[in-house]
Amino acid sequence: MSLRVVSGRTVIEMDMGSSDMAQTIFSALQPETESVPSERATTTIHADGSKLVIEILAEDLTALRAAMNSFLAWISGAKRALEYVNGH
Repeated sequence: MSLRVVSGRTVIEMDMGSSDMAQTIFSALQPETESVPSERATTTIHADGSKLVIEILAEDLTALRAAMNSFLAWISGAKRALEYVNGH
């Protein structure tokens, strides 16, 4: 029997359309990187102009997928909310 530990790392860069949008979403999500729902994954996030950059390091692929899904859902929701507020 062999045991294989698989870890993962991903970097996601998303163009938010403006530096204001990127900075606002960064500010909203930054606290999520500090509260650790799982010790199997760590996340860093920063705004680079109009881009939002997220780096996720995980001990296993399940934790990587879960962290990616969470951050992508939060970004999508925040962006839709901001676009709605700015459009009305």
